[in-house]
Amino acid sequence: MTGEFSMPSPKGPQRALLIPAPPKCASQTLAALLSDHLDAPVVRHKTTKGFGHLLLDVPELGRRERWLHRIRFQQQHKRLLVYGHYPASHHNLKQLKQRYSTAAVVMPVRPLGALLCSLIHHTRRKNYGPLDLRCPGLTDGIPDLHQRSESDLFHLLGILYLPQIHLLIRSWIEAAKANNLPLFFVPFESITGAQTELLAKINSLLPEDYQNAARPHAKNNAVKVNLSVTRKIKTSDIASDQRESVNAIATKLLGCDDSLGDLLAYLLSDLHSSNKKCVAPMTWHFNKQQ
Repeated sequence: MTGEFSMPSPKGPQRALLIPAPPKCASQTLAALLSDHLDAPVVRHKTTKGFGHLLLDVPELGRRERWLHRIRFQQQHKRLLVYGHYPASHHNLKQLKQRYSTAAVVMPVRPLGALLCSLIHHTRRKNYGPLDLRCPGLTDGIPDLHQRSESDLFHLLGILYLPQIHLLIRSWIEAAKANNLPLFFVPFESITGAQTELLAKINSLLPEDYQNAARPHAKNNAVKVNLSVTRKIKTSDIASDQRESVNAIATKLLGCDDSLGDLLAYLLSDLHSSNKKCVAPMTWHFNKQQ
């Protein structure tokens, strides 16, 4: 990911904070929080719904737009957030380079058992998954999804989604390392339960041109986006053999080396039969700048 297809230099046309997110990790809430605190509009360059999140289509910054910015007829935003479920693929990095210079990468994460339970809920509620290919008669490629048990769906969605989650996490670790980009992983619990503290922490870690001098203020009503009021599925509802099977798949994918460190224990924490609680930090700072 270096050379011709490396991320843009800080002298690029528009600085942007990237939020590439696995599905069902409170990513919309995180984007809303950061957008409000940093006064940064959210843009989404997905090609279409469902699997279109994985493939970006970023309009190139053309000569006329550059000229309008230069004469200040069309003012650029000081900060910008590029949000979606996009991996750091060859195509996506090239697309981003056409328009943006990356300030940092912020990725929300969640224990995989809770994530898969939320996926079951999502597919039942909306009749398609967040990354569904939208094939007629199928939901996430699964026939008769609504007739299957929650334990079966947990296993099937694990087989389908874990490779995509692994790709999102590992690809941005590699891209950040290759291009010397600040990379932060934010646990679900920080996004949903410690918003003021989280904003202060992320703000202090961001590059100086992306920091907001004003401290975040605690709000009477916490920011919550895309919440459902219907029955939630818990990992305790899932048969232990299905959890252990998904744990084996996730361990092979994500635990193939030591690059994730303590983040791996967090991701796997609710897949074990013992279901041990994992205490996560406010955020993990990967690829710390020297």
